[in-house]
Amino acid sequence: EATPVVGEIVTVNLTDVNGEIVGSASFSESTTGVTITVQSTSGGAGSGLEPGLHGLHIHETGACDPSGETPFESAGGHFNPTGAPHGDLEDPDSHAGDLGNIEVDETGGFGLDIVTDKITLEPGAENSLADADGSAIVIHAGEDDLMTDPSGESGDRLACGVIFAPEASGETGAADGSDATPEATPVS
Repeated sequence: EATPVVGEIVTVNLTDVNGEIVGSASFSESTTGVTITVQSTSGGAGSGLEPGLHGLHIHETGACDPSGETPFESAGGHFNPTGAPHGDLEDPDSHAGDLGNIEVDETGGFGLDIVTDKITLEPGAENSLADADGSAIVIHAGEDDLMTDPSGESGDRLACGVIFAPEASGETGAADGSDATPEATPVS
């Protein structure tokens, strides 16, 4: 029996490669889709993000490991349960995780509200962010061109937040749930 998710709010911190919190993202589901609110912390002062447009995507794995040659590579590719090409949020045939761009102002501040019916928080659905390998939200270094497969040429991953951690198994390093925030745990 699936857990009802209407009214549930999942909130995650977005951290940079140094582990500093630069913002947050919240996800809430209604009958019209999932509302995603992304905002900088403290008005954005010191977010470290360059002013301008930055690609914003939901990625297929709930892991935000900043170490290694490619920070946050652990988040995998874009969340794309239907095998669609990369595109704009408004394009009916694009990745479910394609959220377009977020604009960072001169102070490093940012804020954006998006509503999409391409995803759900309900476990068990094909387009659920709460699947076996979880999901993450990522802010990229560059602007998403909204067309180039697979990532819109949006560049390095600057900030990442685990939406749902992978389900506990002997194979993941996050079996203790250390990457999950308490708010990201569905109430059963």
